[in-house]
Amino acid sequence: MERFISLLHLDFTMIVRNRILIVAAVITALYAGILQVLPENNFTEVLTILIFTDPVMLGFMFVGVMVLFEKSGNTLQAISVSPVRSTEYLWSKALVLTLVALAAGLIMAVAGVGSRFHAGHLAAAIVSSSLLFVFIGFVGVSRVKTFNQYFIIIPLFMIPGFLPFLNYFGITDTWLWYFIPTQAALLLFVAAFSESGTVATREIVYAFIYLPITIWLSYLWARSSWNKILES
Repeated sequence: MERFISLLHLDFTMIVRNRILIVAAVITALYAGILQVLPENNFTEVLTILIFTDPVMLGFMFVGVMVLFEKSGNTLQAISVSPVRSTEYLWSKALVLTLVALAAGLIMAVAGVGSRFHAGHLAAAIVSSSLLFVFIGFVGVSRVKTFNQYFIIIPLFMIPGFLPFLNYFGITDTWLWYFIPTQAALLLFVAAFSESGTVATREIVYAFIYLPITIWLSYLWARSSWNKILES
């Protein structure tokens, strides 16, 4: 446990030192400012999109940046011969970035609607989205060596995650998107800002069952990809 706590402290220090925390704060402030001037028409939809995209982008992009910084600084070579386990390494970064995402999302929610939201659904949506995309980010960064390469592959991993918005905006009406875990997260985001009963109970149940399963699977995928990084 002491080793894991040390890793958490190290990762938090890294996001501060590499100005990741500052970038997250600026983005949060920008989104909060946008919410103050948005017209009432479709306000909830825009609020949902902004808060949905924040943990998704924060998780995927910033975990890649952190790992690439460690690659360039030869930190990974030191970790590969240390007693640090892959589970500890992955979950340390996932938890640190998720805490940042949760704080940012709650700030935006308060800026947008005050206290008029379901905190439990919102926290679950933010945390699950962040964890999911942090682990997927590990998969993505394991396939590249530079920042430019990483930014090129971002759309390949991100676009499938945004397909459920086609149903959300009425462009499509298909059950196929329910196989994509971001559909479950989107339902929780909608439930967080909607009146009770707007999202069917069966869909809430589906979200709370499906998200932990897909997060665990994405973690296993990330762990396999992480081991390949150490072996390369």
